[in-house]
Amino acid sequence: MQNIADKYNQGITLIASGNYEAAAGVFIELQKIKEVSSACYYQLANISNATNDPGTAYNLYYRAFEEKPDLAAQIFNDQHTSYSYVYKEKKQEKERLECPLCGGQSNPHWCYPLVEAAGFNSFFNPIRMWMYCKPCHHMFARHFPEKLFLHNDNPRQANPAFFSYYSRILGDIRARGFAKGMSLFEIGIGASECLLSAREIGYDAFGIDVIDRHVEDAKQLYGLKAETADFVEYKSDRQWDVIIMGDVLEHVSDPVKAIEKVVTLVKDDGCIWISTPSFESAFSAVVGHNDAMRRQQYHLNYFSRESLYDLLKRFGLTPVDYHISGHYNGSMEVVAKKIRE
Repeated sequence: MQNIADKYNQGITLIASGNYEAAAGVFIELQKIKEVSSACYYQLANISNATNDPGTAYNLYYRAFEEKPDLAAQIFNDQHTSYSYVYKEKKQEKERLECPLCGGQSNPHWCYPLVEAAGFNSFFNPIRMWMYCKPCHHMFARHFPEKLFLHNDNPRQANPAFFSYYSRILGDIRARGFAKGMSLFEIGIGASECLLSAREIGYDAFGIDVIDRHVEDAKQLYGLKAETADFVEYKSDRQWDVIIMGDVLEHVSDPVKAIEKVVTLVKDDGCIWISTPSFESAFSAVVGHNDAMRRQQYHLNYFSRESLYDLLKRFGLTPVDYHISGHYNGSMEVVAKKIRE
């Protein structure tokens, strides 16, 4: 077995160095050995993905888990959060082949094991295929649960380190005249850092979140104005000068409906601030297959600058500012104005 382990580790080293052809030769030879065959299928899937063959990667990943349901204990160390994961069967999920932005046919582009991510939840299938729409320059999940599992509602302490981050964003919006009024609506309040910062600056701030615990903490701990609601279903006669959508769009299955809704809630001459991952960010270009966003179980859409701008313009929102996020690696921050005609 020592020689087998040495040979297997040699294949891993070859993958790491980008010598995929030689690595494939190692794992094809080793897959004949029952004790390591499933792990070899898994590594061959990694090679297929790295060499732009996501369809083959998808089939090999599942073959690996179907032949050895407890494969995670063989390929991960005992400190990995998925070490004890055991595959049971492929869960029924909604399948989407058409681009959520234009409805056109799209093609497989990436395939990554969600199970590799820290904190993987077995509510999801272990593998995720990402589709690409060339006309829209947009990426989206091929399969996802009909009702997306939400993050747990454990207490989240507001992080004071983020106050200056949000202060910079809100100060820039005012200084550059993107919105003149001082009413603010945040969609997805999380641990309340943005609402707390906005209130200190002087905004009349209000927010919603789908997680009850976030809303209760905002109200009870900090005296903020907040409500539990699903944004797409949220109804209000009020409009706001500034709408904050921090890390929201990547979670919704229908981003067109989300932007169509948000434009009704922002005042004329007001603005929307959006933070969302960009699959063509500078960060992603550097880290490539190591980008954690490619293994993010809760994300359903990945925009490019082009696809986000086109969607905003479709609903009369004019992009006026672009920043590389100082909060999340690989995310973009965009300000779009609703300009009075």
